[in-house]
Amino acid sequence: MGQEVSINRDYQMQFMELLRNSVPAYVKLAEELSQLLNISADSAYRRIRCETDLSITETVAICQHFNIALDKILPVGNDAVTFRINRFDTHWNSFENYLDRLADDLEYITRFENGQVFYAAEDLPVFYNFYFPLLARFKMAYWMKSIQNVPELQGVKIEDVEVPEVWREKSRKIGELFIKLKSTDLWHDDTIKSVIRQISFYWEAGFFSNRETALAVVDELEQLIDMISKQAETGKKMVYSKGQFVNTDYVMYCSDLMIGNNCVVLKAGDKVSTYLGYNTFNFMTTASDVFNKQAEDWMQNLISKSTLISQVGEKARNQFFKSNFLQIAQLRAFIEQS
Repeated sequence: MGQEVSINRDYQMQFMELLRNSVPAYVKLAEELSQLLNISADSAYRRIRCETDLSITETVAICQHFNIALDKILPVGNDAVTFRINRFDTHWNSFENYLDRLADDLEYITRFENGQVFYAAEDLPVFYNFYFPLLARFKMAYWMKSIQNVPELQGVKIEDVEVPEVWREKSRKIGELFIKLKSTDLWHDDTIKSVIRQISFYWEAGFFSNRETALAVVDELEQLIDMISKQAETGKKMVYSKGQFVNTDYVMYCSDLMIGNNCVVLKAGDKVSTYLGYNTFNFMTTASDVFNKQAEDWMQNLISKSTLISQVGEKARNQFFKSNFLQIAQLRAFIEQS
């Protein structure tokens, strides 16, 4: 077999400079690369000093680990942007990769002291579902049964869906990581409507075996909105199951403009990554500076035209959540009466 191609030395120097600026200050880069690439510390230092060439395989591994876009050092054109996506198939267990990606990316941003999340929510932010087990099971079943068309779930009632324990563990980890990050949520009046339509559709289609299960999911949806309302009132995130607030800032805006799509911007200082929703619940991400600047500007423009309802704007906040609770009450009445 021929020797693997390495990247150009000038590109490697640029790449190493970019790498140094992309990791938290406390990270010992040589140790990190040694473990990641399974090489000695001395070999890692030689690659950092550009005395030893990086192979293409090593470069890709580093980019994936540190969430660096290759087009930062190998430009492919001013209008071209590289995205990472999740690879889904119709196998039930492919959802585990989705959870791994969420956990890995959140864990990376929590390594920075000032990491934060900006979430423009066309529908309920995915992270909140994981705090409520029945709602989480419903959402996972809906995604895999109706969106991914997993064969094992066709004809299966919600009550009979067995969520793998490893999914529960990963969901708990995602929740623990997310609660550590300062969040700015941007919602509008229709943000909650997507999940309400999903529950309503599953009830009408007979995908619940009994009314009690459907109502229990509605109850947890109401608890989720109650949690968000309390976070908005206090400006702090909440461990709802314990009725306790944590010392993590929470900011919420209500937008009169339609958001159009789920968009998440993870930011730590000048480090920015953008996540765009597609195919209902999936997301693609890029570390492109140009794209991220556009996404950040778009987010800030929406925020500037929205109403701040966390800690201030009590009247607007009460009206917003009153509308949410009313929609949930109407869903509950529909299930109880049909």
